[in-house]
Amino acid sequence: MNVLLQILALPAVLAVLSYFIKSTRLTRKLVPAVLWLQLGVVTYLLLPVLRGEQSVMFFATGLLVDKLGAHFMLLTTFVVACCTTHADYFFTVHEKTEPIPPRHLRIFYACVNIFLMAMTTVFVCDSLGYLWIAIEATTLSSAPLVYFERNKNALEATWKYLIVCSVGIAFALLGTVFIFAASQRGMAVPSLNFSELAAHATALNFPLLQLGFIFCLLGYGTKAGIFPLHSWLPDAHSEAPAPASAMLSGSLLNCALFGIWKTSSLLLAAKPHSHTYHLVAMIGTVTVVAASLLLMRQHNFKRLWAYSSIENVGLMLFAIGFGSGPLFFLQALNHSLAKVSLFLLTGNIVQAAGTKKLSKLHGVIEDSPVWAGLLALSAFAVAGAPPFGAFVAEMSMLTLSFADERVYLAFIMVIALAISFIAICAHVGGVIFGASKQSFNAWKPNQASIIPAMLVLCTLILGLTLRTELWTVAPKADLVQVQSSINRQAVNTTDVSSTGQIR
Repeated sequence: MNVLLQILALPAVLAVLSYFIKSTRLTRKLVPAVLWLQLGVVTYLLLPVLRGEQSVMFFATGLLVDKLGAHFMLLTTFVVACCTTHADYFFTVHEKTEPIPPRHLRIFYACVNIFLMAMTTVFVCDSLGYLWIAIEATTLSSAPLVYFERNKNALEATWKYLIVCSVGIAFALLGTVFIFAASQRGMAVPSLNFSELAAHATALNFPLLQLGFIFCLLGYGTKAGIFPLHSWLPDAHSEAPAPASAMLSGSLLNCALFGIWKTSSLLLAAKPHSHTYHLVAMIGTVTVVAASLLLMRQHNFKRLWAYSSIENVGLMLFAIGFGSGPLFFLQALNHSLAKVSLFLLTGNIVQAAGTKKLSKLHGVIEDSPVWAGLLALSAFAVAGAPPFGAFVAEMSMLTLSFADERVYLAFIMVIALAISFIAICAHVGGVIFGASKQSFNAWKPNQASIIPAMLVLCTLILGLTLRTELWTVAPKADLVQVQSSINRQAVNTTDVSSTGQIR
């Protein structure tokens, strides 16, 4: 438990300081600096799990982290650190045209840190009950970020976000209750602990487990933005300030999908060839198809990337549908890197042009060649073009589709990805090329390009160094075997050291 407290200590202190420090200029500098330190702290504390020296790190009953969760914790912290670093520039430019009340900024930064704590907690929840609470906490802590502008559109987007996601999370709660009911058969003591449930998965009441999984898929799927439960996502992502939009897309969606991964793993352990389990890959495919079609007719620059996020949610669901945790993380990693870069660059361009309408955005290559180049590279990265990392992930998924005899899904997926690639290229091409916009005012473009350039470089390096075959080796068999060893270690642990490591 001491390790978990150390992980959450800095964000908790920052949340308090952010609200009570009167100088917002100091807060804008302090928060990103401490969050980069937080990234180092998390890396150091989770190093035994990241290196594979331990299968899991146990914190307390219902709280532990495995290798996949540890990687997601690092990714989440990295995304928030990048977004808060760029936010200093974003709010400086914002105040040049419209003053921001200091209280609004204090609330923003306090909520960012609470949001980070909630997302971090999602990945250490071994109890499905704790997982449900943590995912709900991410909704409540991120809602003020969406409402930052305090206008009619922001209020509508926030209200829709809270209502739709609350309905979804209610379905997830019902699913969790059904899973608990399923544990009453085959277990001496009914439990919601994932490790215990997975260890006894074959003995659980499968109809109830199946029903619980379906409700959790719908509930957490609503939070992730799967089609047709995605209605909140385009509004929330387009109305939130650019750094908040980047966090919502680059880290929040991963939390909801992690909840689906947890519950689907139970179904996989109980009955690997269940038709209900295959439903995950099918819903992922439908989501990609729907998003690709919706991408074709977009008129708002930020909503364009919101629908691109929905497409990538479908791709991550597709990976989950094969039972491949590494492939799920690989797609999430590349999406987070590229999408955070895109939202931050879009924020720069919208601020400089004074509009979000795609029809009024053109000629960026003349006004700011650096932004135009990074925008093009980031768009290629998120669309899965080679040699970026998303290309490796998507090729791995298609390879698995053929190996798993799901050729029809692979065929549909290829068509949908082609449509989305063409749509993104058409929209981005219209923004980059054309006549220069007279009112375009790019303020310190080089400073505003540091974080997006670093993110694009990261996904490019991933694409050049990763090998496809490493991500396509019998994921189902590996998942069951690895999860089984993790479960035994977690369940049978009786000696927990003060550092939180399992002996």
